[in-house]
Amino acid sequence: MALDIGKNGIVQRQEGGAVTIVRPHRNGGPAVEIEVPEKLADEYRLATGDIVQGATEPTFFGLTQTDLDDDDVELEPGWDTQWDEPSALSREGPVTPVPKRRDPTERLVAISRINDLDLSEAEDRPFARSKRSNSERVPPDQPFTLATGPDDYTGRMLDFAAPLGAGMFGIVYGAHGAGLSRTLQATLKGIVASMPDVVPLVLLLRPRAEEATEWRRRVPEAEIVAASSEFDGGAAEDTVRICSLVLETAQRQTELGRDVALIVDSLTALWAALLEFEEADAQHEADTSTARVQIREWAARAGCFHGSGPLGGGLGGTLTILGSVWHQGIDIEAEEERDTHPHLRLLEHLLPEASWLVALSEQLMQRRLFPAIDIKRCLSNGEDRLLPKDLTEEILTVRGSLPRKDPVAAHLRTMEAFDRSKDTRSFLEKLKTINQRADEKEAEEGEAPRYKTWPEML
Repeated sequence: MALDIGKNGIVQRQEGGAVTIVRPHRNGGPAVEIEVPEKLADEYRLATGDIVQGATEPTFFGLTQTDLDDDDVELEPGWDTQWDEPSALSREGPVTPVPKRRDPTERLVAISRINDLDLSEAEDRPFARSKRSNSERVPPDQPFTLATGPDDYTGRMLDFAAPLGAGMFGIVYGAHGAGLSRTLQATLKGIVASMPDVVPLVLLLRPRAEEATEWRRRVPEAEIVAASSEFDGGAAEDTVRICSLVLETAQRQTELGRDVALIVDSLTALWAALLEFEEADAQHEADTSTARVQIREWAARAGCFHGSGPLGGGLGGTLTILGSVWHQGIDIEAEEERDTHPHLRLLEHLLPEASWLVALSEQLMQRRLFPAIDIKRCLSNGEDRLLPKDLTEEILTVRGSLPRKDPVAAHLRTMEAFDRSKDTRSFLEKLKTINQRADEKEAEEGEAPRYKTWPEML
């Protein structure tokens, strides 16, 4: 399915009743604003988050090309407040106006498809919902197989350490350079391979041009939306606006019965934009900001909506939201003085909402051991519903026998088992043998084996 957000844009119903289509810039520059006539918006029941494909015509400060060609139209000279210079509109000479940043530069004149549906199909689409209630959600029971092959070590390690299900809210956290983006890319590739009908959306916040290109190269199946860019200088208001519209689009697709995977790179940048918009730069301001509520509302949007709602009937697909969080150790003295960087507090705000956690180890990163996934610190809620039924107990036991406080040893053992196996069953047998061999060696050296069973790990 190709929504082609960059080409078509996202519908937004603004306060006051005006309807526009916001078309994000490919690499995060200023978005294009498209005016939607009220008649078209009402006729086709356009709602915030809809993706509309149709014909447009250029406008200049609210005037169409037809208006500009009319000799009876008088054009008043004006002042362009964006660039602080006279506008190109005048009564004499050629008309080449420079629109302001938020002025509509196009007007929608006809609609051909809505949410990749023919108009006849779009007539029967459900009305938009402002919020999905918890009674509509059911526990995720549809697993993703993230490994795309025997050589996909990141996918295989994630399947082993933290099985992922459709409808989860997940976090990949760790230090800079530990592979946050690469882990998200590998996860999304596995999701697309496991569920070809999924709608993959990637939201990049203030990315460098090469970062956006890297995402497009590694995951060409995904819709890449960049909210501002590192060199754009866009206001926090514009960044938050694009992010909110992408989230509304993701929810709107679930209302149509589709499974959506929304990847946010990164949640830390989203948190920063929310704080910047609220002008809450210090820790004591961030602790009392509404951004704390807003970032948790993002997590609350995820869910599996295959169940029946309060009024009966199935209510659609699933929304899986995964994002990266920059995290490092917090200085105790700075924390006591409430002088910690607000970005470091994000993880604690999101932990209660996360059902899937992947920890990247700084110790593994420093030793150049990738993927730097700390297996013993990963978490997947309800993984008994996602693991293979005939291998669940064995997976939990073998994983529990890895050393809990030595991520390097756990990583080396796991990678050795991957190298010597091609499927899950042979991997478990190899890793079990490796663990037993390591425990025997430790016993010979006078050290007691640690965490041999799954209950001991808990």
